Amino acid sequence: MSAPGATQQQQQNGQFQVPTSTQRSPLASNIANFLFQNPILKQRTGLLNNTSDIEFFRFKRFQRALLSDEYKEKQKNPKNGLIPINNIQDIQNVFVLLIQNQLILPVTKLHYAEIKQVKGWKPNKEKPTLKRAEKAAMDPNAYYGWLYQKPNPFILLYSVLAIAGIFAVILFPLWPNFMKRGVWYLSMGALGLIALFFLTAIVRLIIYIISLVAFPKPFWLFPNLFEDCGVIESFQPVYGWEEPKKKKSKKKSPKKSDGTPITEEKVGSNETKTTGSEVSNNSTAGKRKVTLEEVEE
Repeated sequence: MSAPGATQQQQQNGQFQVPTSTQRSPLASNIANFLFQNPILKQRTGLLNNTSDIEFFRFKRFQRALLSDEYKEKQKNPKNGLIPINNIQDIQNVFVLLIQNQLILPVTKLHYAEIKQVKGWKPNKEKPTLKRAEKAAMDPNAYYGWLYQKPNPFILLYSVLAIAGIFAVILFPLWPNFMKRGVWYLSMGALGLIALFFLTAIVRLIIYIISLVAFPKPFWLFPNLFEDCGVIESFQPVYGWEEPKKKKSKKKSPKKSDGTPITEEKVGSNETKTTGSEVSNNSTAGKRKVTLEEVEE
């Protein structure tokens, strides 16, 4: 078994330069579809560059999944589009194929001290922080992240429903009278709810303005009406009193003997913060080379 392009790589001191491509081959997608969220892989969720979620796994789990009996059974079915894998060399060829098609990404798992060294990064107790690695080592304990997502099986159903809805609106003049009457009642009910919402907002504002003069504390009707919460939570509690904000005490800056204030200068760090957009650009670059390194066990 040989993956496309895997035997044409230049090997120098155990390292390969693997060019990547944005066009994914059907074989690579089929293998990724089998491996993604496979129980043998034991993949977990981490934070790539301390910002975006990414599923990652170890290389030794990758090997076990491809040499498992489950893969052999799936491979026997031609509909799955899988190739036979019998040894480590076949696994390495598949590994190179997935990197070429930008389906997996070599990452490094950072420790607490390493995370604190990066400006703006904060350790997460639930998700480990990962950083993109320049070399993809074939080490059993090396980590790799998924750049692959399984296609939504309901996308076709959603498309059919959307088209049916469009045609239903277009053919509204041909609807029976009872359906037209039902739509009219529903639209009037929706407009009534919208009008009631705006009326409630105006009334609560008037009550709030009156309470500024009449009561020691401002009074709110439905204090959570415009908060970021659920529909039911927006109307709970029914009323509430606004607590006054505490004023922060201003500290006086120390002065020199001649009366001039002492200013403190902060030296900025030379480290740059990686944003989510930069992560996506790095992970989905059209053409780049990944260095593969073989590690003897």
